[in-house]
Amino acid sequence: MKNKHKSILLMLFSAFTFSSMQIIVKLMPDIPLMEKVFFRNFVSLMLAYFIIQKKKLRFFGLKENRKYLFYRYLFGFSGVILFFYATTQMLAADAAMLNKLSPVFVIFMAHFFLKEKINKVQIAVLLLSIAGAVLVIKPGFHFSIVPAFAGFVSAILSAAAYIFISFIDNKESVYTTVFYFSFFSSVSCLPFFLIKFAVPDIYELMLLILLGTLAALGQIALTFAYNGCPASEISIYDYTNIIFSSVLAYIFLKEIPDFMSMAGGFLILSASAILYIHTTSQKD
Repeated sequence: MKNKHKSILLMLFSAFTFSSMQIIVKLMPDIPLMEKVFFRNFVSLMLAYFIIQKKKLRFFGLKENRKYLFYRYLFGFSGVILFFYATTQMLAADAAMLNKLSPVFVIFMAHFFLKEKINKVQIAVLLLSIAGAVLVIKPGFHFSIVPAFAGFVSAILSAAAYIFISFIDNKESVYTTVFYFSFFSSVSCLPFFLIKFAVPDIYELMLLILLGTLAALGQIALTFAYNGCPASEISIYDYTNIIFSSVLAYIFLKEIPDFMSMAGGFLILSASAILYIHTTSQKD
């Protein structure tokens, strides 16, 4: 029970740090998107580098695991870009709601790629989640749908990244996975600096460093939370990210989601709760 309580606290801390990171992204309108993505990964890269050096681990993993590490980077990096783009162009709470669809997509990707069984409850959860996403996105033939669609796709890409992490499993250290992802994500951002780069002032530089620090702390907390307790018992607490994003966005940005977004968020949270209860009951 003690380990479970510790894992829950770590999950809540992780959700709060990622929500704070999301608000920081919106507080720097003059900093280009890829510059924010770079700093989001660079601090994690430095941290993972020193830990790997100290523990004498592999930086880029075993040869047989590198294709999975590469796909984890490719989908994860693309997902971060789209999520940051959605965050800058729409309400923070709406972007958080769409991003939290990824656990639902993981179930169905696991069915096709990992041959895990799927049942009627999980199908119902998917349909409920998509209904919620439709309310948040508010589809129509206008440009404002692009950021919302980007947020939706970011959830699918994040789910794909999680699937390739499952392929890696315990074959590589968590720090090796983090280093590989952060290294190639950081390097991939550099060419974009030739197209658009803004020299940050002291305030923006501090925010960028804080952005990367929060991302690193959130990822570490999330990793230790799942290591200390079965995912089925604590995954539901990750959805507090939506609540934290809504509160922080109101405090710092005066953003208030409209009725349709709140209704969509309710459906997404309800679907997550149903999935959590169903998974827990099956385990018992």
